[in-house]
Amino acid sequence: MSRTVAVTGASGFIGGYLCAALEAAGDRVLRLGRGAPASDTDRQTDYSRASLTEALAGADALVHLAGRRMTREDAPMDLGPFWQPNVAQVADLVEASRDVGVTRLVLASTIAVYSPASGLPYREDAPARPINAYALSKLMAEAHLEMLTRARGPSSVALRLAAVYGAGEKGTPALMKFVGQARAGETIVLTGNADYRIDQLYVRDAVSAIRAALASETRGAVNIGGGRAWSIGEIAETANEVFGNAGNIRYDTDSEAPMPETVMALDRAAAELGWRPRHDLRSGMEDFRATQAGRD
Repeated sequence: MSRTVAVTGASGFIGGYLCAALEAAGDRVLRLGRGAPASDTDRQTDYSRASLTEALAGADALVHLAGRRMTREDAPMDLGPFWQPNVAQVADLVEASRDVGVTRLVLASTIAVYSPASGLPYREDAPARPINAYALSKLMAEAHLEMLTRARGPSSVALRLAAVYGAGEKGTPALMKFVGQARAGETIVLTGNADYRIDQLYVRDAVSAIRAALASETRGAVNIGGGRAWSIGEIAETANEVFGNAGNIRYDTDSEAPMPETVMALDRAAAELGWRPRHDLRSGMEDFRATQAGRD
């Protein structure tokens, strides 16, 4: 049965893929954002309760992707810039959702709520140890959402997403930097310790997890990751191989100290959402390449 799903941050990286996938599955999508509407399914909002109530009219479910990301200019431990857009705004989203009868709310959270002190692999019941103010704001958003919806609804879940990559990502994570260098035929130079390991999640797997969460009644927090941690060296070499730059890499590494991993256990996602990632690093990058080729 088709639904009407509202998506905040619909014009963003994950939002673009999600809206397309929902529409392909037969759902009606309301794209919420600050920009001027381009169609009758684009809804402008300033994210106040009154504005959100108007924008959410007719929605059965809401996926909240909007929020403030950390930039290089942000002081890592300063919560101030993240308080309103990432934490306080949750209350208006919940109240507006109740006003219009939204029955399911999915919040995008982050793997960064964990740190090595949480133990490996990261599990949802492990102690959260946010690594910076942005991560703390997402953990607070999770708690705020659970508190507000516990008794009166709507049914809600927070998805702790690993590092998401794919065509259209405009951030500067290591994987995206390596892909850019590989596509340009540049030599990738690795410094530091190339054994640092990262849980990488392909964007289409992130989207399938969100769709599974929409169809579920699971509450609380659920890990959504790539299933394993990939070393910086593996990521760089795979990018080179997939994007036609094989062998063009130089290791100027200067450390052999043990490096931390960032990897999440996915047992709860499998058991309660029926979800597992379909892409490993290579197949994700191959689909990335094909998608990018279609856009060029």
